Amino acid sequence: MSHVRVRCTGLIIQNDCVLLVEYNEDGIHYNLPGGGLEPGETIKEGVIREVFEETAAEVIVGPLAIVYEMAPHNQSGEYSDQEPHAVSLIFECTLTEHSVPQLPAHPDPHQSAVKWIPLRELDNIVLFPNIKDQIREYAASMRSVELIEDHQLKRQVFTNE
Repeated sequence: MSHVRVRCTGLIIQNDCVLLVEYNEDGIHYNLPGGGLEPGETIKEGVIREVFEETAAEVIVGPLAIVYEMAPHNQSGEYSDQEPHAVSLIFECTLTEHSVPQLPAHPDPHQSAVKWIPLRELDNIVLFPNIKDQIREYAASMRSVELIEDHQLKRQVFTNE
């Protein structure tokens, strides 16, 4: 039985730019702000925490924008079998009023900046995972998927008839 890591990720688009976290590790590359879900938190709580930890920005979590799965056993030779199977739930987020993204006080060791990258310039950067087309498509259509949380559902009762 394999374990699947759930990643909570924020997609923040403003003025035709996307907010990305820059890393300088074996060259410059970028990621959307996000990371692993912690025990005891909801997915949306995880998104809020991860975006804040990586960008010092407070966000309002909106609809689910993109789902990305990385299954090492289905990949070409670029991934090892040691890589964890992961699902990234990427949510559209908006910054709260007066929230300004910036490098946090205690960034990850290789985190070098927090940057707004114009959507038209995404092909000029290295983005992991390489979901540049999906980000541009989402920005153009804003077509989202609803996240249904169990506590929102009406309870059903079994009846013996």
